[in-house]
Amino acid sequence: MYIKLLTLAALCSPTLAQLAPPSLPLIPPMPAAWPTTKGPNGVIPDAFLADPIVQTALAYVNAVVPAEYLAIPPSTYVAPCTVTYTADPVANCYWPAALCTRNVDTVAMKADVVTCPQPDTWGLTYDDGPSVNVVDGVNVNDTLALRRRLVAANNMKATFFVVGSNALRHPDELVAQKNEGHEIAMHTFTHSPATSLTTPQLVAELKYTEAIVYNATGLIPAMWRPPCGDIDDRVRAVASALGFTAVMWTTTPPRATRDASVREKSPAEAATILENVKTWFTTQPGFISLQHDIDAFTTGIAINILDAITAVGPAFPLKIQPIGTCSGKPVYKNAAGSTSAATSTTTDPASATPSATPTSDASTGSTNGVDAAPDSQKQSNTAATAPVSTSMAAIAVAAIAFAALW
Repeated sequence: MYIKLLTLAALCSPTLAQLAPPSLPLIPPMPAAWPTTKGPNGVIPDAFLADPIVQTALAYVNAVVPAEYLAIPPSTYVAPCTVTYTADPVANCYWPAALCTRNVDTVAMKADVVTCPQPDTWGLTYDDGPSVNVVDGVNVNDTLALRRRLVAANNMKATFFVVGSNALRHPDELVAQKNEGHEIAMHTFTHSPATSLTTPQLVAELKYTEAIVYNATGLIPAMWRPPCGDIDDRVRAVASALGFTAVMWTTTPPRATRDASVREKSPAEAATILENVKTWFTTQPGFISLQHDIDAFTTGIAINILDAITAVGPAFPLKIQPIGTCSGKPVYKNAAGSTSAATSTTTDPASATPSATPTSDASTGSTNGVDAAPDSQKQSNTAATAPVSTSMAAIAVAAIAFAALW
């Protein structure tokens, strides 16, 4: 009888591996090495995709993302911010085709954030940094200069969507952003168009960026922005499974400066952009703007915009806020009082202790200590586990327990 019951248990129960499905650590594990070069089409080299930081997350994505989303084919890379989209842009809500957004949370993906819900609210964001531009020992039109201007402009706060490879060179900038009360979100590691990436490549772009932000600040981002707005339902579903909400920008009316796309980076172009932005200085529905701190031209425009706002004085009609504040959505997975993905849980920030942060030379952009050994402490907390078949698990437990009685 005992042998028969054990046989029944073996036949009716999943294996131990099936009972322990892939899990996603809340605290990102540190990679064995950071990508410091780019592969074809400017992406993370394939060798870095084998690291557990990617493989663990990829196994989780494959376990929880519905197959129909993973089956959406990647677009074809043409050039930075240019792809050939080969899938159905309408069915897959491809943003660049018709500015399509998903506005309701579903089991498969989180809704896009495209505006600030309260009237007369300006969600202030900067993409592509951090940047460092030192001239004769002085920071000129770079992220540091922009932060100083934000402080001068009535201590304004913004959301910085950082590129992981830039953050790797300048982790001290992330620390300063955190200390000054700004929000830090992600803009992928290499700024490659997200739909052109394979799912493993997309996972790598997100997880390496998350890891460098955590390593520098102890914060685990919950928001990201797809480079060039290049997003569809496959990208949304993968990012959502990893606990990241996509933040776009307001397009009706347009609230993008287009500062990073002008061909002639001249004072005349900068002045034209500034005059266009001044038309936003009116009471209106809440919105999210798109600006950049990638180079001296775009950052200089951002500083000029802040000067123009300050010049209006107390009569300025808009509340300027970072995205987490204006949207009411969590900026970090491990911040007190926040919530993360629907499949995740929160953790005590005190348990999120970053490892040694790479140091950078602000004047040269050189980076020291970029090869970080994995930190076992960072892998101890589990944020999410794939769903287990309740009926099969119950059968297995009951069968094994019943056999144990004999």
